[in-house]
Amino acid sequence: MKMRKLLKIITDILMFADFIFLMSHEVVRNLSAHGIFGATLFALFILHHILNGGFYRSLNRGKYNSVRILLSATAWLLFALMILMAFSSVMMSGAVFAFSSINMTSWSRPLHAFSCSWGFLVMGFHLGLHLHSKLKKLETAANGKKADCRNSACFAILQILWILIFALGIFCIVHSQLYVYLFWRNAWKLSAPNIFVCVSEYLGMTAGMIMLSHFAMKLFTEKKHR
Repeated sequence: MKMRKLLKIITDILMFADFIFLMSHEVVRNLSAHGIFGATLFALFILHHILNGGFYRSLNRGKYNSVRILLSATAWLLFALMILMAFSSVMMSGAVFAFSSINMTSWSRPLHAFSCSWGFLVMGFHLGLHLHSKLKKLETAANGKKADCRNSACFAILQILWILIFALGIFCIVHSQLYVYLFWRNAWKLSAPNIFVCVSEYLGMTAGMIMLSHFAMKLFTEKKHR
C-alpha cells in the first residue's frame, strides 16, 4: 500500500473517531476537551482535502452523469456543513476557551447542533459512497462470484440485512432524539444513559447512512446502464 493511500485511511479513521467523541459530548461533558478535539477535527478535515486534492483538479474534466453528480453534491454538502461547524464553533469559543473574547449568541448553539448533526449523517452517507464497491463485491461473492446474483437466496438475505441495518439507523436517530437538532428545534435532546449507548447509537446511525448511500448508488448505477 502506498504511503499516501495509507495516510488517507489513517486520516479518515481519526476523523471518524474524533467526530464520534465530539457527538458524545452529551455524556462526556468536558468543554475543554470538546474544544480541543473540535479544532483537531477541523485540522484533520483540512488534511483530508489536501490528500484528496485530485477531486478539485478533476472538477472540470469529463462528463457529469448521475453517479458523479451524487458524489460531487455529497462532497460539497459535507464541505459546507464542516464550514458551518467551524464557524459556529468560533462563535461559541468564548464559552470554552478563556483566551477568546467572543460572546456566544442566541443562534450559535442551535446552529452548531444543526450543522454537527447533519454533518455527521452526511459523513456517514459520504463514507457509504466509498464503501459501495466493497458491498457490491460482497453481494457478488454471496452468489459464488457470478456477475448477477439477484435471484440467489444469499443475495436476498443480504438485501434483508441491508434493510435491517438501514432501519437500525433510523431507529437510532429517533431513539437518541437527534431530530431535535436536525430540524433546528431550539432545545436540548435527552442524553444517552452512558457512553456505551451513546457511541452505539452513533455507530448505528453511521451504518444506516452507509446503507442509504449504497441503495442510492445502486439506483443511479442501474439508471445509468438502462
